[in-house]
Formats: sequence, structure tokens, C-alpha cells
Amino acid sequence: MAGTGDVVTVIGNSSSTPAGIDQPPNALWRYVPALCRESEEWRLRLVLHDFGLVWEDTPIGRRIELVIQEPLCIDPHWDAFLAAYVENRCLEDGIEPPTWVHRPDRFLRTFWYAGGCHGYDRVRTIVTTPTVFEAHGIWFPREELIVV
Repeated sequence: MAGTGDVVTVIGNSSSTPAGIDQPPNALWRYVPALCRESEEWRLRLVLHDFGLVWEDTPIGRRIELVIQEPLCIDPHWDAFLAAYVENRCLEDGIEPPTWVHRPDRFLRTFWYAGGCHGYDRVRTIVTTPTVFEAHGIWFPREELIVV
């Protein structure tokens, strides 16, 4: 489990895998149980770092397989964040995003500063938020999306 120094192992239920779709062992939907257990800070780490590395290590032609299955909804903020993140990554790579990212429950009605934000940082966050994140109701600085 993240936060304890252990490696996160994400295991999915094969009965929930759509028929005919080859699901990689590190598909995004498999991260949901870990996201449910973690604090906001560690949720960001799981998505931005752990899944971000999986995304970047996967050949571009196979990346859609990582996100084709919609993750379970767990929290309105994180449901929107996952959709914005996936849509942004797909568009950056010239991949058509999966249809689930456009579902109404993947958009917030009021803006959320993902990851928290100090007052002095709000302007920078708003100005540098990618358009896709803003469309989903999330303010999140572009530089925080860089996987290192």
C-alpha cells in the first residue's frame, strides 16, 4: 500500500473485465481499490506517478488498453480527476479518449483545487491548468502532471 513504503500491487477481478478486451494488469480501473484506501496526497501519487509511469512505459499503440474500461466511481472529485487525467493524456498522445471520460458524472459543478492549494498559489494554478482539467471542473497546475 502506498504511504507505507510497500509496492502497490493492483489486482482486478477478471469477471469485471469486458468480454473481448485484453486488460493489462495495470489498467487504470484496477487502481480504484488503492485509491479508496489512501489519503488525497497518496491518491495523487498513485495516479500521477505510479499510473503515469505505467502509461509512459506502455507503447503508444497500446495505451488505450490501460484506460478503455471505466473505473468505478468513488468520489465526485476523483471521478472527475481520473476522467480529466485520462482525457488529457490521450489527447497529448493523439489517442481518441474513451467515451466514459465524457459522462456527466465525470464533471464537477463547482471547481476543485486538486491536491490543495495555498492562497498565493491559486493564480498560478488557475493560469496553468490544462483546458481539459478546467472543463472537468478541476484546477490543477500543468507542471504537476509531469512524471519524474
